[in-house]
Amino acid sequence: MFKFNTETFTDRFQKLEKTKQWLTSLGIQTAGTRFDEVLQLNKELVEHHNNNQIDSLIKQYGHLRLWAALTEASSFNQVHYAFKNQKSHISPRAKLKKMLEGPYHSWDEDVHEGNIEGRNTLFELESASIFKRAGVKIIGFDDVDFIFKRTKFNIQCKRLHSQKKIKDNIIEASNQFYKRMKSNSNLKGIICLSVDKVIGIEEMVLKVKSPEEVRPKLVQLSNSFLTSYRSFWHSLINPNVLAVMIFFHFIAIIEEEPYDLLTTCRDIAFDVIVQQNFIQIMDHNLIVELSKRLQTGE
Repeated sequence: MFKFNTETFTDRFQKLEKTKQWLTSLGIQTAGTRFDEVLQLNKELVEHHNNNQIDSLIKQYGHLRLWAALTEASSFNQVHYAFKNQKSHISPRAKLKKMLEGPYHSWDEDVHEGNIEGRNTLFELESASIFKRAGVKIIGFDDVDFIFKRTKFNIQCKRLHSQKKIKDNIIEASNQFYKRMKSNSNLKGIICLSVDKVIGIEEMVLKVKSPEEVRPKLVQLSNSFLTSYRSFWHSLINPNVLAVMIFFHFIAIIEEEPYDLLTTCRDIAFDVIVQQNFIQIMDHNLIVELSKRLQTGE
């Protein structure tokens, strides 16, 4: 599910301002959080772009800082778009507040210091927004619960921090889902993985001559990850875990006149685990239909 972001810096910044207004209306203050730093950097991107000075901004802050400003702005805005019409009293306030926490730079996160929960929560809400926009009914945020075709699903979200721990994270997600199954043996599961940190995307800027060149590069990266690690989830023994979704976030520099365009893009690989056999044919058809709905709902 590839999504290339064609919005301008101004569009993104204005949407981010509306996201802040929405959060404030829910009683969630952004002052002193990384959200306001993301907002400020997007404002500077607008100003420097208008004055043809993007290169100087990149020299001032570096690609990584702007990578976070662009990709996190897109994630925050996506959460806003998906849940802005949710009634105030049923909005996931605790999760929305939590997603603003943590250090600005992801490389300052430390699993042992417990400062990773902010971005972990943002990833959970971003995942929920993907399903919400596809028209499924979100019924809970632990991690995410939804109903599709009268079947209840639970999503287990994992931001991967270490290549050595990828298998451990997959097993942990499966075990957490199994605990949820104890109260509903028919519950179906999907594991969502954010892999930006473990495959070095945060240090990567795609430089291309046109938007058409972006997709093949992203497909190559996602295929490489799937080839290396898909055996970890295909060997799970829980047949109710039906699929894995892998999220990739990128920034790209597109050569344009009179100056280059700095933009964001995202690819989501949807890998079906359940087999198309007599025993699991209904589950297989269900997850394939959900995959199609996600693609058309994007």
